[in-house]
Amino acid sequence: MPRGSPYNSFVHPYAIRVDDFSGSSSLKTVPLLHLLSHTHTDHIQGLSARSFGHTVYCSQDAKEMLLRHEVLAERQLREKDVRAENIRTFKHLKIKPLTHDDGMVFYNGSRDLLKPLPLNTPTRCELSNGNHVTITLIDANHCPGAVMFLIQGSLGSILYTGDFRAEPWYLDSLKKNPFLEKYIATWDPHISNAFPETVGETLEAIYLDTACMLSTKLIPSKDEATSGLVSLMKLFPESTRFFINGWTWGYEDIYKVVAKAFRTNIHVDRYKHTVYSHLDREPFLRSIITRDERATRFHACERFDRCSEVKAEGQDTHTSSGNHVVYVNPVTMGATDWQAYIRETEERLQKGETVNHLLVALSRHSPLPELQSFVSLFRPKRIIPNTLDPKLCSLDWAAIPGMFSGLLALDEASFRTEVRQSIAEELGLQWTTMSLNLDDGEDVAITNLEGNGSLEIAERWADDGKIRHKLQTLLKYLDGPERNSVERLLKVSASTDTQSQTQDVWNEMSAGPLKVEAKAQFKERGFQGRATHSQTERAMARLHAGFSKPSARMQVDSDAETEDGDNEEAHMNTAHFLFASYADMPSQL
Repeated sequence: MPRGSPYNSFVHPYAIRVDDFSGSSSLKTVPLLHLLSHTHTDHIQGLSARSFGHTVYCSQDAKEMLLRHEVLAERQLREKDVRAENIRTFKHLKIKPLTHDDGMVFYNGSRDLLKPLPLNTPTRCELSNGNHVTITLIDANHCPGAVMFLIQGSLGSILYTGDFRAEPWYLDSLKKNPFLEKYIATWDPHISNAFPETVGETLEAIYLDTACMLSTKLIPSKDEATSGLVSLMKLFPESTRFFINGWTWGYEDIYKVVAKAFRTNIHVDRYKHTVYSHLDREPFLRSIITRDERATRFHACERFDRCSEVKAEGQDTHTSSGNHVVYVNPVTMGATDWQAYIRETEERLQKGETVNHLLVALSRHSPLPELQSFVSLFRPKRIIPNTLDPKLCSLDWAAIPGMFSGLLALDEASFRTEVRQSIAEELGLQWTTMSLNLDDGEDVAITNLEGNGSLEIAERWADDGKIRHKLQTLLKYLDGPERNSVERLLKVSASTDTQSQTQDVWNEMSAGPLKVEAKAQFKERGFQGRATHSQTERAMARLHAGFSKPSARMQVDSDAETEDGDNEEAHMNTAHFLFASYADMPSQL
């Protein structure tokens, strides 16, 4: 899981660690099994360390992508012919045996740590001493190679989503998946509180992709997003060149739909072409990509070194030969805004106005409405977040019981108690103060825009990911002291003209035990989960003792396609210093 995930990225109650491979002396549990859901940067922490030596289970396409991974600096040096060969970040994970001239094979030192599993095929994996679990990989609708994990064992069944997009067609496919079928909740919660003993099973937990959980808008499906984009593209002259800013894996649906609509190939750079050409589950994608930049008007080449067909001066809109370049930037946008954007842009183009930028409302993560629909399919006992925003100091985790109220087998009050205890004990947080800049935060798509003027357009139409908006969403789902504190923070912010407001929102909590009213409220609700009332009060007292700051591992990483972790950054800087002058690059990064 991304760093900052609960429980050090372990899938409790099993000693299975997912999407975090970094070593730490603070780990309370020794990982017995490592899983990799996909290859975005925030899910491969620690794999670039040469000291890593454990088997990792993943999909075949994830393995191919990882073994062909190159950091940006190395790609640039290779393109300038400064490097004689491709320097691949994770080549140490697969070392082939040496073959002598006489044909003798030496296996000493060889290894292949990435073990691919086929999708929709239950695979029995040993943990230790005859203790086994069964792992089933299910497509995650996020990016090439991305999968969910269904983990079944003697301690119950867990569904780990990784990063995924639960749009309507995807939910329909899950209902028909034979390995998930027995976990689908078909009962009416108003009639019965549980399945009959002989019918179906309940998931112990869903480890949920919560990256966009605080976005409450309905968003377009991928088909709606790409079809809307194509309708706008068709209004441009046939001489127009389009640069599709696929800044990370996961925007391949744009390439496919454009290729079909215009019956053309998509130009990609050497690195993308190498990766895409080795994807087993993407035959159509393999068939539409080309290295010939003159063969098409549609380009998804390296954005920091675009080909001559779309290489304008800086971020300008015309090439040196006079070609008009239109930048296509994917963003997160609500369905209503998307339709309004399409209508306005169509009107501008029909009036003959110059349009240099197109947005496409293609999201790779699900917002809250889609997540609620997904969870309602299964009605698990509990939800555990895969991604926490460190700026929110676990308020996003605290709001989950309210967000999925009525959709779980465990009652909200008991689940809320569990979550509060986990925040206090598992993460080791101490809430004394929480300093927030309400105008902080930005959607990752906004930070990766291309083209002069694109930011102004995106700021008008796209979700911005600001902390202020996240707190306004959280307010609807929090109760008790968390809600009171957020209310006070928002009220103080609304009464000041200062853009940046830093506020101690937990003063009343750091002063000592809960107020009598708060205690009464908790007792009134009668929490009946795994904790007794006295245990809950002790946990809350520890929680109220003070919050200083998130631990070192509570940090957010982009899910960009490049990974510069561990010693890779130092390696990149050294390579740049030594070879930059030969490649006509600046000596300083």
